[in-house]
Amino acid sequence: MNTTQKHLTPDAVCFAATTLILAEGGTSSLIVQQFLLNQGYQAKRTDVSIWLVCVAIQEGWTIDDNGMFLVFSFPTPTSSSQ
Repeated sequence: MNTTQKHLTPDAVCFAATTLILAEGGTSSLIVQQFLLNQGYQAKRTDVSIWLVCVAIQEGWTIDDNGMFLVFSFPTPTSSSQ
């Protein structure tokens, strides 16, 4: 049985985080890491964290620091008063 692990990519991190945000409303690097490990990726926590911050900034996601870890989510639309 060949158990070669997949290499981590920004696209894989983006897909995992998007899936988790849609399912749960938000995610963290630890949850993304577990998701990727379950999908057969070689996912070290530091690598996942770095890629997740890069993806979040590029995509315009909200990043909240709750004092223990960063929580990533989609931005909430704001109402425009005109």
